Amino acid sequence: MADNRKLLVAVDDSETSAYAFTWTLYNLIKQDDHVVILNVAQAPSLLPNPDLASDYIVTPLEPSGIELEATVTEESTALVNKYLQQCALYNISCEGKVVKGDPRSWIVDQADRISADMVVVGSHAYGLLKRALFGSSSDYVLHNTICPVAIIRQPELPQMHDPLTSVGVSRKIVIAIDRSAQAFHAFKWGLHNFCRESDKVIVYHVHHPTTLPVTAVGTGEFGMEEVYVPTDLKEKDDVQALNDSEHLVEKYMQYASKETKIPCEGMVVTGPTEQKVCEGLQALQADAVVIGSYGRGMLARTFLGSVSDYLSHHSPCPVIVVKTQKQKEEDVEKQKEEYIGDVHQHAI
Repeated sequence: MADNRKLLVAVDDSETSAYAFTWTLYNLIKQDDHVVILNVAQAPSLLPNPDLASDYIVTPLEPSGIELEATVTEESTALVNKYLQQCALYNISCEGKVVKGDPRSWIVDQADRISADMVVVGSHAYGLLKRALFGSSSDYVLHNTICPVAIIRQPELPQMHDPLTSVGVSRKIVIAIDRSAQAFHAFKWGLHNFCRESDKVIVYHVHHPTTLPVTAVGTGEFGMEEVYVPTDLKEKDDVQALNDSEHLVEKYMQYASKETKIPCEGMVVTGPTEQKVCEGLQALQADAVVIGSYGRGMLARTFLGSVSDYLSHHSPCPVIVVKTQKQKEEDVEKQKEEYIGDVHQHAI
C-alpha cells in the first residue's frame, strides 16, 4: 500500500455527494492519508452543473450581491466543516477548501496544485442530452487530471451488503485487464492502493473473437470503412485466441499471488467490451471496478469510444480509472513485458 497519499474529494450538499464521501471514507482512505475536501461554490449567475448536484444556485431575492455571496460562503464552509469532522472521528489528517467558480476547472487545478494521488467525485445518472447541455464535472475531471479518478454514483438497486459499512467485510473488486501497459499499470495500482487482503479480486478480461469486424480509419468515401476478417478462418484460430486470453488472465493472477496476499480469480467473457463489463459487474454484484485508461483525446474518444467513459456513466458500482503518466509509460511497458509478456491482441 502506498504511504502518505493526498486525496482530493470534491463535495457539495447533495445526497449523492454525501454517499460518495462516506463510501470514500470506508473504502479508499487509509490512516496515513491526507484528505483535502474541496467545495466549489458557483456564483448565482452560473448555470447548474449536473454532477455537483446542489450547485449553490440561490434565487436572487432582496439581499444585495455582497450579502448573497456571504451566504453562499457560509453554507459552503459549514458543509466542508461537516466532512472534516467525519475525518477527525477516524483520526485522518485533513483540510478543507472553499472556492468560487467553475467546479470542473477548480477540481482539476486543485488536484494539480497539491499533486493529488487521487481525485474523488460524485456522479449522477444523467443522460447524454443533459450532459451535452450542461457539461459533466466527472467527465471533465476524468479527462483532464493525470492521477487516478474515482467516480462514485449512489446505487439504484439494493445490494447484498452495504458498501458504506464494509470495513472488515470481503469486497468484490473487479479489475478489467487486457494486454496493454495501461491495463497492467491499473492492475498494479489497484492491488497496492485499493484492494485489501480480505477482498476477493476478479481479474476480468473481455475476449474478442478473430471474426469480429474491425474499423480502419482513413479509407472509404467518408474517411472510415469497416473491414471484416474473412469468415472462413479456421476454428483452431479462435480456440488459440481464447486460450491466449485465458493465459493472460493466469499471468495477471500469478503476478498478484507473487506481489500480494490478495486472493484472485479469473474470468474471461466474449463480446462487446463495454456491454460485457457492465453485465459482469451486475452479475457479480461488484463493489467497485478498476480500469486503465489510454488517455485518448476528444477526437479519438468520439470515433473509437472509451470503455472508461462508458463505465463512468453506466457502471452499477463505483469506478476507479487509472491513467499512466506519459513520462512513466516506458517503465510501465518494461514491467508489463517482464511480468505478463509481450502479446498483441487487445480487448479493453
